[in-house]
Amino acid sequence: MDAPPVQRQIDWRSLALRLAVLGLAVALGLGLERLLAARLEELDALGHRSYADLLLARAQLATLLQQVAVGVFGLTAALGVGVIAACRRSLALELFPPPGSWSWGGRRKVAGRQAVLAARIGLGLGVALVLASAAGGGLLWYVAAVVRACRAR
Repeated sequence: MDAPPVQRQIDWRSLALRLAVLGLAVALGLGLERLLAARLEELDALGHRSYADLLLARAQLATLLQQVAVGVFGLTAALGVGVIAACRRSLALELFPPPGSWSWGGRRKVAGRQAVLAARIGLGLGVALVLASAAGGGLLWYVAAVVRACRAR
């Protein structure tokens, strides 16, 4: 005799919270994109006025690029550091994901060797995210320095 299939319970509150956070992130990203597009149009208009305004527009563009480098890549690096911290806790506890408010909050937890393996993979991904963020931020900072140094017509 077969056992009846287990019905999975859907946690609607958790799902609604995740969708709300995702929606907020998308709305914030779209709003910031519009602000950035408007600022770039202002800088383009400023650059077409005169040579002195062109240099001013380049300097302001360089500052904007530096702000984006620090903001975007700083946030992704901070996320990577958070992943590293959570995975270190997970290694110590041999439980993945680890308990805590900054955890991924998964409903299914693994323990033992599987948890250690998942934590090590997470550590690798966290380190890769931090390194990629540092590289991207450094590259954008360099681009800003080149734009600021450019004096040609």
